[in-house]
Amino acid sequence: MTKKPCSIIDTESLEKLQQHLLSNPRIIILAHSNPDGDTFGGAIALYQALKNVHINAKVACIDKIPENMQFIPHSKDFLYDFNEEEFDSVFFIDCGDKKLVKFQEIKPRIISDEMVKVNIDHHPTNDLFGDINFVSLSTSSSAEIIFRILQHLEYKVTPQMATALLLGIYWDTGSFMHQNTTLESYFAASELVKLGGNIPQIAKNVFRSYEFKTLKLWGKVLQNLHITPEGAAIVGVAREDYETIGASRSDLQGVIDFINSIPEAKYAVILSEDEKGNVKASFRTRKPDIDVKALAEKFGGGGHIKASGFTFPKGHLEKEIKWKIVKDE
Repeated sequence: MTKKPCSIIDTESLEKLQQHLLSNPRIIILAHSNPDGDTFGGAIALYQALKNVHINAKVACIDKIPENMQFIPHSKDFLYDFNEEEFDSVFFIDCGDKKLVKFQEIKPRIISDEMVKVNIDHHPTNDLFGDINFVSLSTSSSAEIIFRILQHLEYKVTPQMATALLLGIYWDTGSFMHQNTTLESYFAASELVKLGGNIPQIAKNVFRSYEFKTLKLWGKVLQNLHITPEGAAIVGVAREDYETIGASRSDLQGVIDFINSIPEAKYAVILSEDEKGNVKASFRTRKPDIDVKALAEKFGGGGHIKASGFTFPKGHLEKEIKWKIVKDE
């Protein structure tokens, strides 16, 4: 049977999931590397939902959960390492490619035929790699898909879970301002608020609260920003730029959207060195005729038409008139 994306929740995938959950599986739920609000919010809510019905589940991410998201209860339950032999089922949350979790490089069993793979995502680059797929390209976020799954399973959504799911929707819609915001997004958000979801708490912690070190880093970024003749607002961030002021790469979250607000820029680009010796690129645009996903795909990346990125392994940045990525020997 040909695999196809679901229209939020399709009956066949739901039945497969229900049968799988009845088999008493040992589940590891994975957020993608460099976690954002959608992968984190969806993963932590799903984890709590499964635990509440006494299903053996753990949640993990290869990178640390940003401090500004740790107001969500149970965020400290995230594992940063695990024994893959202890699980027979893996849930991939918000992963346009299963390799985005990064764990497969040291734990190949998670992408092998030995594991039942459940794929919950909304990226157009997703190739339906799961044994069970919930991939809806028209949905704002993976968190919104998870909310609908939980409703179909008739699992209780607590106020804590509702806030986590709202975080995912709020994050991926850019506070309900991005073009992926749909009528269904508003409906889901309103239902989650009725269930106790706290948007003011999300806004305060994630979008309206900045540490001193974060603002110092943003100052460095904006000082080095330039706009190319082609209309790209671009900046490079070396590892020493954030380490010398006691910040981390995660403190860059949000600055690209700030840069993307420049009227004369066609799209925004941040190139940043991470702590593991790689260079990561993030792209954003608000222009209707610009597709940054196509740009990211040229470098082996992907994402959405208006928000995408790629990773260049084992490289560093050198500053010239334009930033360039140099492969390390």
